[in-house]
Amino acid sequence: MVKTLTIVLDNGRALNWNLDFSEHGTLQMSTFAFCSKLPWVALDFCKCPTCTLDKETNPTCPVAEVLAKYARDFSDRKSFERVKVHIVEEDGRHIILRDVPLQNVVGELVRLAVYQSGCPVGRKIKPAMTRLHLFPTNNEILQALALYFAFQSRGTSKAPEDLDEEQSKFMQSLHDVFGCLSKRLENAGKGDVYLNAVVIMHSLSLLFSLSAPELIKNAISESRFW
Repeated sequence: MVKTLTIVLDNGRALNWNLDFSEHGTLQMSTFAFCSKLPWVALDFCKCPTCTLDKETNPTCPVAEVLAKYARDFSDRKSFERVKVHIVEEDGRHIILRDVPLQNVVGELVRLAVYQSGCPVGRKIKPAMTRLHLFPTNNEILQALALYFAFQSRGTSKAPEDLDEEQSKFMQSLHDVFGCLSKRLENAGKGDVYLNAVVIMHSLSLLFSLSAPELIKNAISESRFW
């Protein structure tokens, strides 16, 4: 599990974040005071249609709150910038990645925020996402989604590569999460990096929905654990 993440920009400035995961792999909500001053972090600001949270107990959107500091730090950054990434894991292992597109970094933060925070939609698929290493490829994310739905279908009468009505509705709710998040971030800054990152993650979810049978069939044939 990742403990800290440091991004070194091209001007030498370092941005440091602690990724606070619970023992169950859930990314904890941020406690930064400035979150309450950001309108787009409020739960009712472009709330997802299927969100089951109540503003009395959850005044802020879990995904938006996790991303608030990142959005502030990257408010004027551009997607094409390249950075160095220093990862420290809980076991003390250090990983350094060089010349990484900033868009990829923010895309990973968006993935973690959606799938491993307290979002009632994204956390349904957390078991598939927690198996991935940090900064997975798009194909690895698609394969994780495919295997998740394939394993859900084991023991049922339907073909594992076909999404049933409930699974299709879930994917639509996931599309809504990314769509609403894009609207939340529209006024978060002048840069384009976090919006582009959300668009990419949204596109992956759409691609999965459109190609689910083929992706699931390929994932099953390639998996050693099937």
